[in-house]
Amino acid sequence: MINKIFFILISLIINNRIFLSIKILRLKNSEYKYDFLNCFFENSEDLNRVFFSKKYLNTKSFNNESINYHSFSWLVSAKKLGGIQTVTNCKKHIFDWQNKKYNIFSFIWNEELISKRLINLIYNFDFYAISANSSEKKIIHKIISKHYYLLDLKISLKKNKDEISLETLKAILLFKLIHNLKISKIIKNILNNITTQINTEGFHKSINPSIQAEYINDLYEVKNILLFFNQNIPSQLENCITLMSSVLKNLFHKDNTIALFNGSNNSNIKNIIRINNSQKNLKTKNLSAVRSGLAVYSNKNLKIFFDITKPSSKILNKNLHAGTLSFELSYDSEKLITNCGSVEKRIGEKPEYLRYSAAHSTIILDNTNISELIKNKSYKRIPKKIFFDSLDNDKNIIWECSHDGYKKNYNSIIKRKLIISKKTPKIEGVDQIIPIIIKGKNTIYHIRFHLTPNCQCLLTNSKKSVIIKTKLKQSWIFNSESDLSLEESINITDGKRINKSLQIVIVGFVSNQKKIERWSLTKVK
Repeated sequence: MINKIFFILISLIINNRIFLSIKILRLKNSEYKYDFLNCFFENSEDLNRVFFSKKYLNTKSFNNESINYHSFSWLVSAKKLGGIQTVTNCKKHIFDWQNKKYNIFSFIWNEELISKRLINLIYNFDFYAISANSSEKKIIHKIISKHYYLLDLKISLKKNKDEISLETLKAILLFKLIHNLKISKIIKNILNNITTQINTEGFHKSINPSIQAEYINDLYEVKNILLFFNQNIPSQLENCITLMSSVLKNLFHKDNTIALFNGSNNSNIKNIIRINNSQKNLKTKNLSAVRSGLAVYSNKNLKIFFDITKPSSKILNKNLHAGTLSFELSYDSEKLITNCGSVEKRIGEKPEYLRYSAAHSTIILDNTNISELIKNKSYKRIPKKIFFDSLDNDKNIIWECSHDGYKKNYNSIIKRKLIISKKTPKIEGVDQIIPIIIKGKNTIYHIRFHLTPNCQCLLTNSKKSVIIKTKLKQSWIFNSESDLSLEESINITDGKRINKSLQIVIVGFVSNQKKIERWSLTKVK
């Protein structure tokens, strides 16, 4: 409460013209010709639409379009367009925005938007201010400075420094270096951010390949900023870039798309590939025996991902998908088994149903999510114990994992065993539902195997097999000891289009006895 009152008072002071003018006099520089943009992950078409529209200046609604406007990310797409008129329009947008004098306590002045505007105003200064006169440059200098002071105030008052984003820290670092201000505290915060958000395996704790790539991109920009200003590069930062990059190299399928876990999609695949290629001689990290995150096995033709993530951090749980024990599989430039994917939406809510367990290739009890997803709280019930074991021999790699996500509501433990042949294109599965209390009640279960849209399927007369044909003429057969069915599914690989697809489903009931389902997927020569 005291912090909030203090923030209000200081914010009002910073917003005062006289105070801001005095603070600016102490700054060393009024030019901002520093563009350290590495890869740009936002949709240029959407930003151009916002840039050429006049309706967002007065908007007070919190949605994708208004966020795109108030982030000033349209400056990046405008810079790509180029032209004298575009420069003029950029300046007009900025000055019109400044003259609106938005309430300092509105969403427009939240930490994320201040950070984005500050970065975009500095990175693109050489474009929109190219024809600015001295008085216009003074106004721009005041706008940029105000953003810095408010942002610096916000993070200084934060009790939990772990919640500060790397983008925010990057923006503050750049401003401080431009004006020759002390950076020791901000460097400490950046290193703390790395410790908090990256696990010992080198995964970003979201276990989202898209976020993994974007975080590496931010680290590269931080490194380049430090190099430009002749600052020492902390070894922790260098090591983190190397470790995370070696993990990223193993998060691609055989069709060069990234795996679809916890909200990832391929809308920015070109940028992700570019980041992946930044270190040519870097060795790919072996992820076949990780302790948490995604277990990954790869050989010349086959790639398999297995979700053994234990939800244990706010960073992860914020975008949690209830896909524990789901897997994805690709072979020879084609992906076969998949999760449904996610819509590319940076601000606001994504469709909840894509986070459900049923949207993943996993085992589901009673059509209930493995993790109970609660709006604004991310989860209410999660697997608390996940045990994973990996065995590697000459013939197979064997993964076995269990979770207790259904312990409280269904008194059951779920276990999945995957036996991956190293010598033939075959994977065998043993899925178990293990009651831990006798309850005398039948509970329905579904084991889902979502297929990509490039798969055509035929259920055999026995209903124990499904023949799969791919676009590239691969033939596979899915066998099960129990009856199979084919159901409709959806797939959102690129984060935009919802494509129709199919899923193979095993349905049954479990009561007091352990239920075991055996299945296999084999390539037909």
